[in-house]
Amino acid sequence: MAYSIPAEGLPAIVPDFDTLFETYQTEALRAAYLICGNRTDAEDVVQDTFVKCYESMHQLHDPTRVKAWLFRILTRTAWRACQKHRRELPVENLYDSQEPTDEDASAPLLRADRARAVARALQSLEPKQRTTAVLYYYNDMSVREIAQAMGCFEGTVKSRLYHARQHLKESLEVEFDEI
Repeated sequence: MAYSIPAEGLPAIVPDFDTLFETYQTEALRAAYLICGNRTDAEDVVQDTFVKCYESMHQLHDPTRVKAWLFRILTRTAWRACQKHRRELPVENLYDSQEPTDEDASAPLLRADRARAVARALQSLEPKQRTTAVLYYYNDMSVREIAQAMGCFEGTVKSRLYHARQHLKESLEVEFDEI
């Protein structure tokens, strides 16, 4: 990660904002999209997050924890957006890229049904559980990184993951019985 020369009054080493943006914009958009439930809100959340990061770069005391710091800002911003906008997740756009294979014609339909079922189950989670699951499963963050990003204890993250898994299991069992 590149570092810039600090301005007066800033800590000795501050991550370069352009590098920060380029490094995390894709992960941030994916996480925001899965937390908020639609692309427009997700783009707004990511934009607000990076503006807040830029404005508060002086508060980053440990450059090694930049990812946790950024995702902490992102999750809080996304939660506020979720409170403002309760919407359905448009799953059609989430699982667009499917490679053609030699399987029978019904396989893509079954995969699409499963993807929609998982997306509905994920959206039915309480926001903090959904955020934890998104960061863990979609962004491949460790329990420790999630705890730092969400500003909670590792035990809290483990508890939220456990309850999210239980809820997802129950929701998907019901969903797949209907399919």
